[in-house]
Amino acid sequence: MNSLFRSIQDYSGEGIPFPDAVRRPDYRSSGPKRLMPQLQIKVPTLRRWGKKMAVVVDSAFFRNLGKMETVSDLSNSDIAWFVVCYDESHPVATITLNDPVLQTMERAVEGLTGGNPVPLECFESRIMEKLKSSGK
Repeated sequence: MNSLFRSIQDYSGEGIPFPDAVRRPDYRSSGPKRLMPQLQIKVPTLRRWGKKMAVVVDSAFFRNLGKMETVSDLSNSDIAWFVVCYDESHPVATITLNDPVLQTMERAVEGLTGGNPVPLECFESRIMEKLKSSGK
């Protein structure tokens, strides 16, 4: 990621610079492996202190989470998800913030571990494409 940050820092064009390497988001892996452990460690402490956890994610990540029940009031929540959307239709990209999604820790864990898997055929075809492109 260092090279990406350097290219962003050095970029002087309009909009967002194109990534300097081939990358793809791995929502099904990054949520449960990276975000969930942080929430499981931090939210109970914040809960004891009477505080809430704020999590900012982009809309593509949030759409890939499993179904999660929400709560209607901040006082009943542990986590406030702030879901942002990117608009690159103008020379300068903008970020739009949607209303926060309020949830308990338990519902957030369900969403992070219960996302929408791709169909088996799609998964297998992606693997075959990777094997072909790598020459194996």
